[in-house]
Formats: sequence, structure tokens, C-alpha cells
Amino acid sequence: MKTYTPDKLRTIAVCGHGSVGKTSLCDALVFRSGGAERQGSVDDGTSLFDYTSESRDKKHSLTSTLGICEWKDTKINLIDTPGLTDFHGDTIAAISASDGALLVMDCTDGVEVGTFKTWKYTEDMETPCILWVNRVDKDNADFERVLGQAREMLSKAVIPFVFPVMEGDACRGLYSLIDGKAFDLAGKPIPVPASVAEKAEEYMAALVEQAAEADEELMEQYFTNDTLTPEELSRGISISVKNRGLFPLFAGVSSPAVGQDLLLDGILSCVPPAVESRGVQTISGDTVPPDPKGPFVARAFSTKLDRHVGEMVYIRVVSGRAEGSREVHNMEKNSGERLGNYYYMHGPNRIDASAMICGDIIAVAKLKGTFTNDTLAEKNAGVTLAPIVFPSPVYRAAIAPKKRGEEDKMGVGLNKLATMDPTFMARMEPDINQTTVSGMGELHLNTMLNRLKDLTGVEAEIFKPRIAYHETISKSAQGSYKHKKQSGGRGQYGHVFLRLDPLPRGTGFQFASEVVGGTVPTKFIPAVEKGVLETLHKGPVSGSRVVDVKAVVYDGSSHSVDSSDMAFKLASSKCFQDVMMQAGPTLLEPIMALEVTVPEEFMGDVMGDLNSRRGKIQGMEGQGAFQVIKALVPEAELYQYTSTLRSLTQARGSFSQDFSHYEPVPREVQDRIQAEYKADES
Repeated sequence: MKTYTPDKLRTIAVCGHGSVGKTSLCDALVFRSGGAERQGSVDDGTSLFDYTSESRDKKHSLTSTLGICEWKDTKINLIDTPGLTDFHGDTIAAISASDGALLVMDCTDGVEVGTFKTWKYTEDMETPCILWVNRVDKDNADFERVLGQAREMLSKAVIPFVFPVMEGDACRGLYSLIDGKAFDLAGKPIPVPASVAEKAEEYMAALVEQAAEADEELMEQYFTNDTLTPEELSRGISISVKNRGLFPLFAGVSSPAVGQDLLLDGILSCVPPAVESRGVQTISGDTVPPDPKGPFVARAFSTKLDRHVGEMVYIRVVSGRAEGSREVHNMEKNSGERLGNYYYMHGPNRIDASAMICGDIIAVAKLKGTFTNDTLAEKNAGVTLAPIVFPSPVYRAAIAPKKRGEEDKMGVGLNKLATMDPTFMARMEPDINQTTVSGMGELHLNTMLNRLKDLTGVEAEIFKPRIAYHETISKSAQGSYKHKKQSGGRGQYGHVFLRLDPLPRGTGFQFASEVVGGTVPTKFIPAVEKGVLETLHKGPVSGSRVVDVKAVVYDGSSHSVDSSDMAFKLASSKCFQDVMMQAGPTLLEPIMALEVTVPEEFMGDVMGDLNSRRGKIQGMEGQGAFQVIKALVPEAELYQYTSTLRSLTQARGSFSQDFSHYEPVPREVQDRIQAEYKADES
């Protein structure tokens, strides 16, 4: 493949809700541009983009995939992204590495939750966006309804550049607003119906007005001439799309391919190349401009496993260029890397690249320690790019290998996967004595189990994790305990009086001594504190950590021969447990703050389910046809919630969660947990 100049490069992230036909559209674009001899198909397993066994089995994209269109002497990198929210981390990464986003909608379903979420990603990253309405030929397709939803829920500046020619309820072809021509579904010219001409006049008037607002010179021309020349219109469109003041909408069919030629032309004319972008921000707040002659700077935005070459790091070249084998610096790790094996990716196919050009996407193999979000640059460049902001995991499970003895090997693999996927987290949690993994959903974690097996050979299973309960007290209490043991020779003697006082939530633990007269010798006070501290790790109610308690030793007694640190430590430990059971022991549970986004028609079912999980609804907020439900829900009630929400909303709902606070569990729940703990201990 030839090397393109920066102004002849475009990178487009193809995104949207699940099952709207993104992958089929990418296959159609590659086919229409001559990049494949025949059009790939998701259904028959021949897609260039869904080529992994996991994606073929699920009939869904579970990772982003790169493909290349060469169109009118320009290379277009297409990044097909997953529509399932479990894998939106890949979607965010792809948008961050792109010049523009292509937001795909289904002409029967319109704007869905995933549409709105991916739209928000482009908005947050200030990425130019064009839209594609797919499957306009379906019997129940309604283009006008979808256009209305897009204008209401996304932006009023959505303007059709290509729209269907209807004959009754049937789609007869497509009309191109810029060309002023109509085509049937086979691509042959047809007369423009009067109804289409009327709509075209309306859309063109809106487009000219929007383009004129792009800059003052165009606005003056518009006021003077009441229109714009084709050249002025083209310039206004380009500026306005770049500044997110205009969102061109195209329409067609992905299988069989209809309308892709017009879309490819639209990408070239509407989406500016990287060299015209505003650049990429650094961690210091400066900006690295897209200068082809500047120092080499690139960001790793994705890391994947290739069964032939191992780890492949996908980078976006932000500035400069590199040719052949080249030494660069990983700015985060402060370590050197050699760029020696790098490729253009076209589905599963690796194409040797001779150079890395500003604005291009390159897959690099055999890097020592570079992963997603790392900056590669010339050592003296002195810049570290601001990291891509990924969503926090929303689903957590415990994990263990199926075979004993593979825990260490599993841990190494999990840590490697976490460096590759920032939405995946693995950690050992001392509070529950389990290794847990967290991700964006149940499907995400199951997919990571498969990748763990591919990476390390370890088969693991996930299951419901223990909850990191805390224990505390609700009132003050005091008592004593005497540890006395005599079995020949030197004995053991330690006698302490303790008072426990509750502390405000979040204070932790405090210890004090009010002993007077040396009833507990000063040298044994540290042993008393140590005995209490060791007991805090395993409270008497559920074996959980004790928090927000002040322990005061105020009296006791000792023996001149038999007293020792160990004796006082054992005495204070037992005394603490006894007194705590008299001080209104209270079990605290972690509470999560949820934001659940659902279509309005499912709101009642979702709220009912949250109430059944002991959730407390905090409020609701409308976002077009969606409602965002805010609720506080105990973590113990949220295991496998992603699956429940998918079922309740026909896979059209999504949620995010963050830890909020700890609060007391209801008495009946505490009694049940305490009984289960005693049964396990006996």
C-alpha cells in the first residue's frame, strides 16, 4: 500500500447502538471502494471486521476493528466499534483517535440509548460527526420520524445530505442534496419527484444558512446574494462540520450496498483531515499541533492480542513522522521503545508499513512496555498527552482458576489484560479475601475470561463476590476481661477494662488510655492496643472490618510474673469483642449511586426493579425520549444487574455506578448475615 500524505488521510469511528448495522456498513464501504472482491457478511461469518471467533459466535462486535478504504486518492481508516455498552471502552478509544465519527441509526428504530451515549462521547471529545440512517428499504422504515428524533435529541443542526425517495410506503431510491440528483436502489438515475424536490428545497435552504454562519465572510456573501456559490457552500460545510455546527445526515442500505458512494464522497468533503484539527491536549494543558514536520508524537489508544505476533498496540500519530526502525520514548514509563514492526491493519490482515505519517493509524508489534494511553515520542519532545477518559467499571465478580495452583499465573494474566483494557480491573481485596474483576458488564467479563485463556492457558470462573461489609457500634458500652492461664511453670495473666464509644461515620478508629495508678503497667498499653487493632479486622457480627469506634482502656490489673504482652493482647482482643456486642453492634453495607438511562416506556419496570433491590429513587431527568433514573442501591443487590436491565429494556437501557457511602443494613438483613456467619464459623 502506498504512503499517503497527511492531507489525504481520514480516520472515521463508526459507532452507534447495537444491531443497527455498523459492521455491515463498514463491509459495504470497503467493498464499494474496491477494498474487497465481495462484500463481507456478519450473518454468514465472512465479515472483514467481525473476524474473531468470539464476534462471529455472538453475531456482535466485541472489539473495535480497523479497515481501509482507498477512495479518490485518499485513504480512509474505518474503525468499526462495538455497539454493546459492555464494550464502549473500545468505542471511546476509537473516537479519541479519529478525525470524525459516523453515527449509525436504524431507520426502523431511530435514536436509541446507545445512539445517544455515543453521541455524547463525540460531544465530550468535540469530534466532528456525520450520521447514517441505515435500512431505509425496510417495510416499517420511517425516515421522517428518525430525522425528527435526531433533531430533537441530538442537534437541530442535523441536515439530510442524502435521503430516501419514497413511493407510497416503499423506498424507490435516494436523493443527493448536493448533486441535486435521484437514483434508484440499483444506482441508476431516476426523475426527481415533486415531493422530493420540495423537501430538497427546504433542506438546501437550511444548509446554506447553516454554512453561512461558519464565518463572517460567508455570512456577508449570504446577506449580499441571498445564497452561496458551490465553492462557498463547500467551504462553509467543512468549517461548520469541523466546529460541530453542522451534522450532515446520509441514508442508504448496507446489504446490498446502496448509497455508500455518496457517503464516501461526504466523508472526504465534510470531515477535515487531522492536519486541520485543533491538536491533542497534553497533561500540562498545552496542545500538540498536528504538524507533519514537527517532532514525532503518538498515542496508544488500543491494545489487542494477535494470535500470530502477540500484543499489537494501535497508535494514532499526532505529530511528525517516523520511517523504518526507530527509537522512541515511552513518556509515561520513562523508558525506550523500538518501532521496528508496524503495520496498516485491514481486518485480520497486516500490511507492512514503511512509515508512520501524521494523522495515520498504525499497529505496532513487539513493544516492551507500551499499552493503551501511553505516549510515544522523541525523548526531547518533552510532552505527555492527556489520557483518554474511560468509564468506570459497573460490574464486579469474584474470580478463581478452575485448577488449584494456577492463582499466580492467573494474576499475571489479569494484570496484563487490565493494562490492555482500561475498562477492566483486577485486584486482590483483603476485606473479603477474594480476587475480583470489574468490567462494563457480564458479557465483558466472560469475554475477558476467554482472552485470559488465550493469553495464559488458565481457565477461570467468575462468581458472586462477598460484600465488603463494615461493622460499627451505635452506643457506648464498657466491660472487662481477664485472661488467666496456669498450666505449670510461668502462667499468663492479663486483665483489662475497655470502654467503646461510637465515632462519626468515616472517622475510622481511635485508641486512648485513661489508666491511672499503674493498674495496667505502661509497658503493656501498646499490647492492649495491638490486641484491639488485630480484632478490628474480623468483627463479631459478620467477620468484617470494624470502623468508626474509639476504644479506651481505663483500668485493669497485672501479675508481677505471669503478665506479658501476649497475655494483655489476648485479653484486650476478647474484651473488645464482648463489649462490642453490648454497644449496639451495627452492620454497614456499601451503597452505590446509580444512573440508569432507559427509554420512557420502560421506566416503570426499571423503577419497580430498583425498589425490589432496596433501592431509593433520588430523582429523574428527561433526555429526549429517555429518562435518567438516579438511585441509591446496596451493592449486595446489584450482582448481575446488567443482565436484568438488558432483559427489562429489550437491551435498550444502560447504567453507570459509583460508590456513594456506607449505611446500616436493615435489622432483618443483619440478623440473617449474622446467623450465616455463625453457621460458617461453627
